[in-house]
Amino acid sequence: MSYLVLFLIAAGFAMIPLPLFPSWVVVAYMVVEFDLRLWLAILIGALGTTLGRVVLVAVSRVAGHRMLGRWSQANLEYLHGKLENAAGDIGIAVLLGASPPPAGVLFVLAGLMRVQLWLVAASVFIGRTIGYWISVGGTSVAATALASQLRDVVGPWSVVLAVVIVVGVLALAIHIDYRTLIEDRKFRLHRGRR
Repeated sequence: MSYLVLFLIAAGFAMIPLPLFPSWVVVAYMVVEFDLRLWLAILIGALGTTLGRVVLVAVSRVAGHRMLGRWSQANLEYLHGKLENAAGDIGIAVLLGASPPPAGVLFVLAGLMRVQLWLVAASVFIGRTIGYWISVGGTSVAATALASQLRDVVGPWSVVLAVVIVVGVLALAIHIDYRTLIEDRKFRLHRGRR
């Protein structure tokens, strides 16, 4: 039952694009608190995170397509094409897999740019398995103390601040004119929904 709870918490954290405390802290806390097997908890946590990120990307893909104007869609498609040409699928996978928390905005953008879901799933699973192994393996006891400190910090104002930050970063990322930035090396924001 504890492994199912861990899976659901990891998936839930990953579906929320707000900056929360790192999910490895939850994995480490569960390992210590419920005496879980380290390797199995890491695997379950990575699977839950993978499911959550894939859902976040899929929802962003569907919702973003309906909410963005033609210019914004074309702008993000241009950026995706440039990233794919410059780094290929491997480069995008490394970026997604190695993204440090909080990376929710990056995954929303991956959905808006229509990055393939299998690529998202593979990158997150590999990246989080390695990240959890490094983070949880050596810090399970410290994570318990950290989790209780973080519990005291998270409150209504921190959630409001997190929402404002995410909305601001997304608005900025969507309105950057990537063609002008890449080709002319000039920073310009687009203001309309053309």
